[in-house]
Amino acid sequence: MNGETKNHRNGIAINTQKFDLFRNTFNGIVEASFASTCLLVAIRYFEASDTLKSLLAGGGSIGFLITPLFLLLIGRSKLPVSILCSILMFCAAFGILISASATTSWFYAGSVLIACVLAVQVPSLMVHIYSNNYNSNERGRKISSNLMLSAIVGCFTALLIGYLLDKDLNHFRAIAIVTFFLCVATGYFHLKIPSKPLKSTSEGLFKDLIRAIKDRLFFWMLTGWMLMGIGNLITIPLRVEYLANPVHGLNLSNTMILIITMVVPLICRVLSTPFWGWAFDNFNLAFVRIYINLFFLLGLFCYFQTHNLLLLIISSAMIGTATGGGTMAWALWVTKVAPKGRESTYMSIHSFFTGIRGLPAPFIGYWILTNHGPGQVSWTSAILISLSCLVFLKLSPNKRLKQKSH
Repeated sequence: MNGETKNHRNGIAINTQKFDLFRNTFNGIVEASFASTCLLVAIRYFEASDTLKSLLAGGGSIGFLITPLFLLLIGRSKLPVSILCSILMFCAAFGILISASATTSWFYAGSVLIACVLAVQVPSLMVHIYSNNYNSNERGRKISSNLMLSAIVGCFTALLIGYLLDKDLNHFRAIAIVTFFLCVATGYFHLKIPSKPLKSTSEGLFKDLIRAIKDRLFFWMLTGWMLMGIGNLITIPLRVEYLANPVHGLNLSNTMILIITMVVPLICRVLSTPFWGWAFDNFNLAFVRIYINLFFLLGLFCYFQTHNLLLLIISSAMIGTATGGGTMAWALWVTKVAPKGRESTYMSIHSFFTGIRGLPAPFIGYWILTNHGPGQVSWTSAILISLSCLVFLKLSPNKRLKQKSH
């Protein structure tokens, strides 16, 4: 690589990190607003059914299910990836805006789901940008710094939203309007990130799935991720339900619920992200995933076994630490496993299976909680995550998991 080419590539990496920093800042507020308001408003304002709450919790999973088809279609376009991401965020913004006018639980859920389905298409596109714009030995470090800022602004957002909702639940409408503008800003900064048109290597979902099965490492990685994902995803809506619903004996204030479910995990996510980024760049991916799993296992198990406020906070801290690594590993692991040039295809299959496990998981979680209680939720989660650890331990000798990303 000559000096001019190297300088050009360095310039692309610098611009990518700079504008991705701005994007993550605004997106952190948008995501925190989503996570803070949706279930609380559904539970306490609209008094939604378990079915509707499960649909809200599974909104992202619905989006992941259509990711392979989405990538196949847009792969034929000549638009740069950053423009496609921007269009998705602009459209998601309007879904958020519409939710501000909701008068029924189903209208509210429908508009939020539309926004969510559109927004979750972005990570599969961003992995294409990261693969092209960053060197293999710097992706974890560069992305972790931006994710840290996203988590920091998310903490303050959750605190503010909790305070506003405690004052008046109807404030969710004003929150949605502000979130609309922030989502538009996220889309704007997507436009500034250097990118090329997506060259789709997808041959269709069925053929891509066959390829995934033939790649034994990828297949078993997906299996381990599936077990871990179900163990985690069945608990996500229940973490709010457990604290908010008086049936379970807690019935905490909106602010305290968001401190436990959002603020504490986000702080720990910020503090742990640099470590996970360093670990991802330098260590065997299987062991990194196992360590992340163990934090999830301990945190989730303890969370549903106690009514003690301090233990709930400690459990949330462990969950947040795990989320710091899990978010990064979810977004980047295919760059270590996928053949060069097929990262987006592998990512689309990974996203598809995220949808497969994520859509039924909230329904399963609510069924376990309703019929067997919160204690059984923690045992189910622990068993699934333990099985996932065994899968990754079995895969750890594979040389592809020890290598640097492409």
